[in-house]
Amino acid sequence: MPAIVAAATVLFGMLCIVSTPPGHIPDIWAHVYRVDGIVNGDVLARPVDSKSLLHGTDGNVGGRVDWTWIDFSVQEYDGYDPAVVRKDTITVQDATGADVPYNNTATNSPVAYLPQLAAFALGKAFGLPAQVTYYLAECLMLAVYASFMGLAVAALPRWRILVGLVMLCPLLIRRYAFAISADSFTQATAFLLTCLVFGAMLRRVSVRYCLALSALSVCMAMCKFIYAPLVLLILFVPYMQWRMADAGDVAAARSGSPWKEPRLWICAVGVAASLIWLAVWMRLTSWFVTTPMIVSYDDMNAKKQALLGGADGMIEALGAIGTAIAHGKANLDNVPDSIAIMGFWMMTVAVAVVLAIATVRRAMPGRMLVFWWCAWCVAVGIILLTYLALWLQYTPIGADVVDGMQHRYFFPLVPLLTLCAAECVAGLRSTIQSVAVPAAAVETH
Repeated sequence: MPAIVAAATVLFGMLCIVSTPPGHIPDIWAHVYRVDGIVNGDVLARPVDSKSLLHGTDGNVGGRVDWTWIDFSVQEYDGYDPAVVRKDTITVQDATGADVPYNNTATNSPVAYLPQLAAFALGKAFGLPAQVTYYLAECLMLAVYASFMGLAVAALPRWRILVGLVMLCPLLIRRYAFAISADSFTQATAFLLTCLVFGAMLRRVSVRYCLALSALSVCMAMCKFIYAPLVLLILFVPYMQWRMADAGDVAAARSGSPWKEPRLWICAVGVAASLIWLAVWMRLTSWFVTTPMIVSYDDMNAKKQALLGGADGMIEALGAIGTAIAHGKANLDNVPDSIAIMGFWMMTVAVAVVLAIATVRRAMPGRMLVFWWCAWCVAVGIILLTYLALWLQYTPIGADVVDGMQHRYFFPLVPLLTLCAAECVAGLRSTIQSVAVPAAAVETH
């Protein structure tokens, strides 16, 4: 099954690459500029004077981008992505490149673009045309994504077919298995981390496995930081491994303290490193806003102070978030996007209902119920944090509903919710069968 999922991902991804013209990925030019800026040494964004259709005011940040990418983006622009730079506003330039803005991607760390960075570096080193490098980056990202999908399915002790089919859902692959975007590597990392954690919850794993899991958790935090709470789930692994000690060393494991379990410290170090990175990176990127044309830095600060300063700000934020959720508010009031958002919320609520029933019926061990409730809370917390971030940086002051939500923000959480639902349904089914069999035996006698 892992090989089938990986091969099918490559096949469908290649079809999507062929059928998707350059520039038709959300925020594509901002991502392209960000990647090339990193290649040119601008790991951290800095103030720039130039403007784009999206960033048309002062307060822009960005970096140095080669003319080959500037010209390519302007040439391919057809009205889809407004992050394309306005060449007439460029003030700092030379024969090789210029300073351009990309506020909305400037908070993404280089780790979120590892496959694309490799392609861009190769393209620059060998003098490849921008279009060739563009497709090279998409193909390399697809190869990494497919590899991660195969590894994720291989890590599952059960539900391989179900999760494999979910991963092959066209909605998840169509723009996000290959794109020059932080979303692609983030989604691939989240899927793999979810499956590795689930595998460790059900079977004995090696210390090396936990080392890989810990390293992947740090990588997850270094991608789009809004999904960093997923790394907290690895803290359940050491306890489960201590409970599942091999038959030969059960007595030793149970007689000693779980604090001596090496897997605990490996996972704890991974979480600690993730939190430290998150704190440092957020501090380094907290001096600018992602869309200054919509919410200025001063407006964002005013919102933040109101949120932390009293009940009124908190009520305003919660009201705007609740209204957005209730109405399925999508960015630019896109109807298909709104329908998808409402669908994902319905799925999330349905999983909670099934999990609640499984809890009441004691359909699985208590420690697994605790894990799944925590996993569900982490998933919902990530989405609520996304709404909060959009309220702070994308929703104008005075608006009574959060703007900017897109259904793609739910994608990295789909396998986690799917596994939760599958485990609950399987546990309930076993519970019902265990009750039905004795009842049938009594009727026979």
